[in-house]
Amino acid sequence: MALQQLNKVLILFALTDTVLLLLSVFLAKEFSCQESLPETQLYIVLLVSWISLWILISIKFGLYEQPSALEQHRILAKNLQALFLFAVMTGALVFFLADRHFSSLFFMDVLSLFSFGILIWRISAIYFLKRWRRKGGKEFKVVLVGVDDNVYRLIDRVYSSPNHGFQIEGVFTNVVQLGKSEIKRKGKLSEAIPFLENKEIDEIIISLPYTKSSLINQLIRYADNHMIRVRVIPEFSGYLFQTFTIDYIENIPLMKLREKPLQSFINRVLKRTFDVIFSLVVVIFIFSWLFPVISLAIKLTSKGPVFFRQQRTGRNGSAFTCWKFRSMVVNGQSDSLQATKNDPRLTKVGAFLRRTSLDELPQFFNVLNNKMSIIGPRPHMLKHTEEYSKLVDKFMVRHFAKPGITGWAQITGYRGETKTVQDMENRANADIWYIENWSFLLDFKILFKTIFTVFFTKEENAF
Repeated sequence: MALQQLNKVLILFALTDTVLLLLSVFLAKEFSCQESLPETQLYIVLLVSWISLWILISIKFGLYEQPSALEQHRILAKNLQALFLFAVMTGALVFFLADRHFSSLFFMDVLSLFSFGILIWRISAIYFLKRWRRKGGKEFKVVLVGVDDNVYRLIDRVYSSPNHGFQIEGVFTNVVQLGKSEIKRKGKLSEAIPFLENKEIDEIIISLPYTKSSLINQLIRYADNHMIRVRVIPEFSGYLFQTFTIDYIENIPLMKLREKPLQSFINRVLKRTFDVIFSLVVVIFIFSWLFPVISLAIKLTSKGPVFFRQQRTGRNGSAFTCWKFRSMVVNGQSDSLQATKNDPRLTKVGAFLRRTSLDELPQFFNVLNNKMSIIGPRPHMLKHTEEYSKLVDKFMVRHFAKPGITGWAQITGYRGETKTVQDMENRANADIWYIENWSFLLDFKILFKTIFTVFFTKEENAF
């Protein structure tokens, strides 16, 4: 039953995507100059190639899997990545197949309209799916074998929610008292398989210790023979709380800790492309005219250079020169003492630059130089890295990614001075979460929240 639903979803999404692409081409044709459009034969070749390419990319990125309300931002992020790859590959196709008279306006119109249509369609699909589920449209019937804290959490946050499309058919455990009246207990562990024989079940969730390996194998064997999906909550999930993936070498499972989204080449290209484009826009349209204004204000109000340069810790722990507008009087403590509230070293202009984050503008050159990213963990001075790497557990994990001008820690309350070790630990944990949960959509969220904070809110830690 579940397989049939998945096939219907695949066909529905593929057909809708095809219609959206055809509609985008038609509208772009109306918008573009008729004289610049490709010849009919080339036009048809490109159209068929684009449709085929998009469907292949969608299958590769898993865009035709049944949409889940569990991770909506990840779904949208995957669509953005797929659209980026589609733009690159279709651009290359046009370059090799079309002549120099091919309308670039037509091509850009197609990409823009299609990207807009796809994102609206995906968001709408998730919305209507959640609405349909809330009205009782259940999709997956599940049985839970074994009960622990992880299962309780799944029941509370996922399986009991009407948005996610699960129906709990039964829970099997040897625990005497469950403490959860809403759980549908059907019997002991030994009664699970007889219960499955009389029910149509889509999925079995197993959370049992290794001492129950015999029962686990029986459940998996039964599921395989009756086309039931199985998910196993590993026993070590009770004490291992970081993300991991499983690889196989010679059929031996190897667990990889901290599988990072930015290990993907496509994700890195996507993030770097955005960094370069956005930084160029800032440098050309903002920094170019604001630089002389800020430089003059700094020079007129204090002695010293316009720029402040400092060695900071970058990706993989390597040092780089971080650039800022100078906001303090020249002093000998700049490489050892961080800025504090009402810091006497701050100049009047410098205090304003820090409150408005304008002192960070030169770091867009660090981004263009590929030493930083727009979004990422904030880089610390070398002395602080050395100190906190010994005081804060897993502190160095944050250096797996390029440092950023702003980051997840900064928009979640961990900006500015770190008065205690706990403050730095909270910041490090936020940075690690960002690295492990990166998505293109998450970067946009951080960027827009940062811009909103700079212009419309007053932060106590901005000094």
